[in-house]
Amino acid sequence: MRTAAWMMLALSAFGAISGTIYWFVTFEPAGTLLLWSFSLMPLIVAGYLVLHGAVRTRTLEDDPDARPDRAAGQELGTFPAASTWPVVLVLGSITVGASLVYGLLLLPVGLGVTALAVLGLMRESRS
Repeated sequence: MRTAAWMMLALSAFGAISGTIYWFVTFEPAGTLLLWSFSLMPLIVAGYLVLHGAVRTRTLEDDPDARPDRAAGQELGTFPAASTWPVVLVLGSITVGASLVYGLLLLPVGLGVTALAVLGLMRESRS
C-alpha cells in the first residue's frame, strides 16, 4: 500500500501545481478550480491510507522482487459476476444532472434512484 499512497500524493501534487500554473498563465477561474479540485480526491485517499496504517505495512505489491506464486491462496474478496446496480446508478446520476439543467422537479426522483443504487451496491458487496 505504500506505492498506492505515494501515487495518490503525487496525483494530488500534480493537480495543485497544474492548477496554479494554469491560473498564472490564463487567469481563467473554471479550469483552475477544476484542476485544484482534482487534487483533493487523491489527497483524501492518501490521507485515509496514512491514517489507517496502510503505509506502515508492507504488502507483496510493494516488493519489487515479488513473484505471482507468493500471492497464491490469498483471499481477494467476493466479486459479483453480474450486477444491474451500476446501470441503475448511471440512470440516477443522469436524472440528477438533467434535473439541474431542466428543472428541479426531477431532483427527488434522481436522488431516490441514486440512493437505491448505492444501497443495492453496498448490500451486494457484503455478500
